[in-house]
Amino acid sequence: MNESIRVLGVMTGTSCDGLDASCVDFNGDGSRILWADSAPYPAALRKRVLQAQEPYTQASLLDWHKLDRDLGDWYAKALEQLIQKHSEKPDAIANHGQTLGHHPKERITIQMGNPYEIARKTRLTTVSGFREGDLAASGQGAPLLPLYHRLLADILGHSSGIAIHNIGGISNLTYVGPEGDILAFDTGPGNLWLDAATEKLTRGKQRFDRDGKLALKGEVDTGALQKLMRIPFLKKPAPKSTGRDDFPFEILLRASKKKGESLIATALWFTVESIAQAYEKNILSKGKPLQTIVVCGGGAKNPSLMEALTIRLPNIEVISSLDAGVDPSGIESQGFAYFGFRSLLGLSSSGVWTGAKGWVPPASIIPGENWSTLTERIKIIRDQIKTQ
Repeated sequence: MNESIRVLGVMTGTSCDGLDASCVDFNGDGSRILWADSAPYPAALRKRVLQAQEPYTQASLLDWHKLDRDLGDWYAKALEQLIQKHSEKPDAIANHGQTLGHHPKERITIQMGNPYEIARKTRLTTVSGFREGDLAASGQGAPLLPLYHRLLADILGHSSGIAIHNIGGISNLTYVGPEGDILAFDTGPGNLWLDAATEKLTRGKQRFDRDGKLALKGEVDTGALQKLMRIPFLKKPAPKSTGRDDFPFEILLRASKKKGESLIATALWFTVESIAQAYEKNILSKGKPLQTIVVCGGGAKNPSLMEALTIRLPNIEVISSLDAGVDPSGIESQGFAYFGFRSLLGLSSSGVWTGAKGWVPPASIIPGENWSTLTERIKIIRDQIKTQ
């Protein structure tokens, strides 16, 4: 029987709507999802994270370190509780961390959530720092999920071209061609402005437009939409990545005088139009075959957003990953479980799609109490892979 390693992948996205965790069992032949779970974001901590990302925010170096510590403490406590709930325990934790800033031009990215707090509390080997190696190799540091997306594409079938499209706070696509070739990049905001406009309308009572009902009541500001589509990032060629820093909510507020539901509708159609043009300019106009777009992330749960994408891209099948049998909210945490496993084997999770050049260092590893036995199993699995 092949040796295996269980990795708990952990993800909190730019929307700051909660923690997703997936425990996946990996061996030399493949993987098996053991369980998935989630934890809500503490309101006070979420407020601090969002405030830290506001333009021209005033925060001391000590404030930043306190936030890093407190995020790590929350991750540690939340994960300990999730692990206790399930009989199948992980051997290692792969935590992406909370993105506070992403500046690929400067080769700087900031993911907070002190991994030592996690390792100390859970006593498990902890993997973190998934983007820094790619940036050090002159890559964009994002998107990082394409290798895992290609595994999903293999399962779903991509003989006619398929895209796995994640719509979280930021929207990004992974196109997998018939020969397995990858094109991946960020397209712009996903739910960032949608969520912000909803919170503004409801005065914080709703964090997102549930079922897209509010957007349906609004009228799109077409003039503002035309202005927004001239944002330089949208015209940049791939590889490219972005974050909350490049798309503060104030850009939408300056472009449109609409309020309430109409501001939400305008935000929704900006997301849709930026996604559609990304496919038209980078894939369809270049003659690359594309039959299906499989949407995951929070956007896959918004019927108004999904319907708008279908209208805007009428010749392409647009479906939720749930329609394909994959939970849309678990793909990112599953992906980072996979990258944690690769890092334990000393393997990179990057690729040419980020613009990285040459060898890319894998993520950082903090040995846990189980490190000595874990390293023995890592060696067995590496040997299994070599002989295949």
